[in-house]
Amino acid sequence: MGIGSGVRPPWAGRGGFRGQVALWIVVAVAGLVLIGLVCAAARRADVFVLGLLIAVAVGVGAVTVSLARRATESERARGDLVDDQAALRRVATLVAGGAAPAAVFAAIADELALLIGAEASFVAKVDERADEADPWVTIVASYGRPVTTASVGMSFALKRGRLLRTAIDAGKPTRFVGEQLSDGPLSVVVAELGLRDAIAAPIFVGARLWGMTGVASTKDFQPAAESRIADFIELAATAIASTEASTEISRLADMHASLRRLALLIARGESPEVVYYAVTKEVLRYFGEGGTARLMRYEPDGTVTLLASAGATRPPVIVGAAWERRPPDGILETVRRTGRPARVDDYRTLANGQLLADAGFISAVGMPIHVSGRLWGLIAVGTGNGSLPPDLETRMTEFTDLVATAVGDAQSRSELALSRARIIAAADETRRRIERDMHDGIQQSLVSLTLRLRSEAMDAADRGESSDELAAGAEELATIVDQMRELSRGIHPAVLSDSGLSPALRALGRRSPLPVTIDLRIDGRLPLPVEVGAYYVVSEMLTNAVKHADASRVDVEAEVNDGVLTLSVRDDGIGGADPGRGTGLLGLRDRIEALAGTFDIDSPPGRGTTGTCRIPVVPPAS
Repeated sequence: MGIGSGVRPPWAGRGGFRGQVALWIVVAVAGLVLIGLVCAAARRADVFVLGLLIAVAVGVGAVTVSLARRATESERARGDLVDDQAALRRVATLVAGGAAPAAVFAAIADELALLIGAEASFVAKVDERADEADPWVTIVASYGRPVTTASVGMSFALKRGRLLRTAIDAGKPTRFVGEQLSDGPLSVVVAELGLRDAIAAPIFVGARLWGMTGVASTKDFQPAAESRIADFIELAATAIASTEASTEISRLADMHASLRRLALLIARGESPEVVYYAVTKEVLRYFGEGGTARLMRYEPDGTVTLLASAGATRPPVIVGAAWERRPPDGILETVRRTGRPARVDDYRTLANGQLLADAGFISAVGMPIHVSGRLWGLIAVGTGNGSLPPDLETRMTEFTDLVATAVGDAQSRSELALSRARIIAAADETRRRIERDMHDGIQQSLVSLTLRLRSEAMDAADRGESSDELAAGAEELATIVDQMRELSRGIHPAVLSDSGLSPALRALGRRSPLPVTIDLRIDGRLPLPVEVGAYYVVSEMLTNAVKHADASRVDVEAEVNDGVLTLSVRDDGIGGADPGRGTGLLGLRDRIEALAGTFDIDSPPGRGTTGTCRIPVVPPAS
């Protein structure tokens, strides 16, 4: 029962206590006057006068009674109006206080029953079911003993010829009595409670049919009950409109907050797995109603991959694995065939649907996700407790469209990162191949030629011939060999591949013309792409310190903690480094971001330059 369930005295609302008292006073006075006149006439023994007096007294009494009756009816109408206004004020107070729609609907059902003197009442909302010939309604509030029999959430179709449909077709309150109530979806309630009089009235919010209300009693309603219900519902519709407007504003605010959270994840560069799980949590929050939300992707080979799941998951599901439970008439295959939303009210009625019912999907709705103009996947919402709301598809449409943008952005970022990683990996492989070719080919040939020239010079000297040109040529070749070695180290140092990051960084520090302090807290080897990326960060930062920073020293620190390599390179130079002005630092950022890491430069003028990168050593868990 809602607000206003207090019980009024029997005389209140039956015409008004004061009106009834006035009527009895007038009748008593008229009777006393008549008795006095009769006695006076009797003493005179004047029959004519007696009759005249009796006629006058009767006329006065009739006029008096008529006036008293009108006063009583006026008093009753004023009392009804006061009661109606008081009931509406209580409903309006709920609305103004931000009460939930369910509380407002319950208050309307409660107040209407008390005003009309009904033993049962309900408020129902029209469902939007485009594929149904007859309109459907869902009970959103009920009052009296039918609370358990005709419970909130009960849905049924409005068939022609029955009370509720007749009221909708007529567009005004309609009354059925006696046997007329024995047929219909609420006939069980009628029989159980012995109801004999019922009135149904449509509820219009603006020009739109929002729903309807009904009252019933074991006794006969007053003749003016229909008009009183119409007046009350006309004003109650305003409260319903205000409640729905407030709810819609709150819903939109919550939805936008949800989308902002998803956008923040994407802007931070979170992995698609993190974004997908966040999407399912947000869908479950607003539409799951205690059930399950799952994000699935259609693969080119015809399989379906479960990307994320939130809510009840029985039996345990495996994220990232193929989803095998796919009845031909289920939501997965229907959405794939049509590209449109799909619904299954009871999987137990479908072939091979019991597996999904056992997994907690008795009723489910699937919403397609289109990315770049093609069907990418779907969001599925399911429950193991009855049917999902009939308007769920409509409510999810706007959210799903925005989720498609989030999924598309996450996938684009993932594909971009993979593309950059492939490009960098290909470049690194090219570097290694060039280094091997130089070491095994050109460099070895030059070393052999240098040895031959030196041998020829020694032989010429033994024969007493001039060997200066041969010796000079050998020295030039030796210089070229040293330059080739330095160049090959710059392309891809062999010590990095052979021994790992720590020895390679120490070798880099020894070759630097600036003093370099190296502090490394790294145990064992790291993945080769991580080692290569970190090596080139240090190499480029050392080169900048020597060529541009006018630095006197460089400090290098590196450690692995919680699966992340943190590397810092600091110099004491002039600062002012800007990654946007050169390709070296910008290339480092691209390389590190391709490894799902971050690279930051802090270089205030006159205070040196610090480059810091953080690279995940292992991929983030899904």
